[in-house]
Amino acid sequence: MSKILGLIHTVFSIVEPINKLASELMPGVDRINIVDDYVVKLIKARGEITPEISRIVASHIMAAEDEGADAILVTCSSISPCVDFVKPLASVPVLKIDDPMTDMAVQMGDRIGVLATAPTTVKPTSELLLKKAGQMGKKIIIEVELKEDALEALNVGDKELHDKILLDSLTSLSGRVDVIVLAQASMAHLESKVDENIRTKILTSPRSGVEQAKQTLGL
Repeated sequence: MSKILGLIHTVFSIVEPINKLASELMPGVDRINIVDDYVVKLIKARGEITPEISRIVASHIMAAEDEGADAILVTCSSISPCVDFVKPLASVPVLKIDDPMTDMAVQMGDRIGVLATAPTTVKPTSELLLKKAGQMGKKIIIEVELKEDALEALNVGDKELHDKILLDSLTSLSGRVDVIVLAQASMAHLESKVDENIRTKILTSPRSGVEQAKQTLGL
């Protein structure tokens, strides 16, 4: 029987690219996709991840496990702190998509830029970077660029403006930091659009996150 990977998403736009990547890296692995596009709105409304939000995310993860997932990958940075809450309750590995990316960022530099469009992503990503730095015995400085106007453009269907705002921010941020992380998996396509004159390393989470899942599944 083939392995099964559970995927927990909070935006519909990421479902296709993540599944395409999983199909490329793990052909023959079945996938369970669970999408909850309201939970991030709850985090924004509450101002933090509350116990009720952790329970909601836990219910999605446990549902994927009940359906037969051998490992579960949470593809949204905004809800990644819930993974720490759920891990002891699950009998299969539960992974954060941005774990490998943040590991690499801390290994690569002391000044780390974080580019985000969703305010709910900033704190989890920054805290994960600081946690990784502590584990490695490093001190880091994090510089955040939050571009909510890019998210607003995307929400009204203007992907071109969304990308332009973020690419301009990457150019500005690149001169001030050693490495830049794109805090949301939905921003990964920007990697191929970056000006070739930008020498600062830019990291995205989808490929390394899915590779982590592949390794966890023993493939």
